[in-house]
Amino acid sequence: MAKVMLVEDNKGLREALTAALTATGHQVVGAFGEGAGAIAAARALRADVAIVDLGLPGLSGEATIRRLRAEVPSLPVLVLTVFEEPQRIVGAIQAGAQGYLLKGEGIDAICRSLHDVMNGLAPLSAAVAKSLLDTVAGTAPPALPEPLTVREREVLVLLVDGHSYDSSARSLGITLGTVQTHVKSLYRKLEVNSKAEAVLSAVRHRLVDVGR
Repeated sequence: MAKVMLVEDNKGLREALTAALTATGHQVVGAFGEGAGAIAAARALRADVAIVDLGLPGLSGEATIRRLRAEVPSLPVLVLTVFEEPQRIVGAIQAGAQGYLLKGEGIDAICRSLHDVMNGLAPLSAAVAKSLLDTVAGTAPPALPEPLTVREREVLVLLVDGHSYDSSARSLGITLGTVQTHVKSLYRKLEVNSKAEAVLSAVRHRLVDVGR
C-alpha cells in the first residue's frame, strides 16, 4: 500500500482516481486541484509518491513537480497527463518526475507505475516511448563526450528494461556495489541526475532500443 498525493485539476477525474486507488489498497492522503496547495501540504502529508497532472491552473505542472521535489526531495513523482509531446516529456523529467504515464492507462498500470517509481524505476507509457523514438528517427544521434564501456551499456539496457540495481547485479553476475559504480559513471557520461533522465538520454543517443 502506498500513501499517495494526487494533483489533478479535473474534479471528476480526481475523485475517480481517489476511489480507484483506495479500492486497490492505496491511501490517498491528499487530493488537490492545483499545485500551490499540494506544495504547501507536502511535508505534513508524508506521502510515499505524488501523481501530478501537467495541465494545472496557475502554477504549471512542471513548476509544481520542481517545487515538490525541492520541498520533499525524497518524494517520487509520477506524471499522469494527456500531453505526449516530446518537449513536455523532457521538461517534466528534467523538473524531477520519475515516471510519465498518459491518461487512459488502466488502474492496474497506474498501480504498477506507483510501485516502480517508489522503487527507483522510470516507467513510461508505450506511447511516450514511441513519441521519443519518433523525435529522434531520421536524425544522427549526438555523440557522447565519453563513450560507454560494454558493461556500462549492459547496465543501462537493464535499467531501461525496468530492472532494479539488485536485479541488474543478479542478471550480470556482479555485486550491487559494482552496479552502483557503473550507474554513477553512466550518470556522469550521460550528464543526467536520475534514472528517468538516463532513459531519455539513452533514447536520444540510440544506446538502447526501447521499442523492442
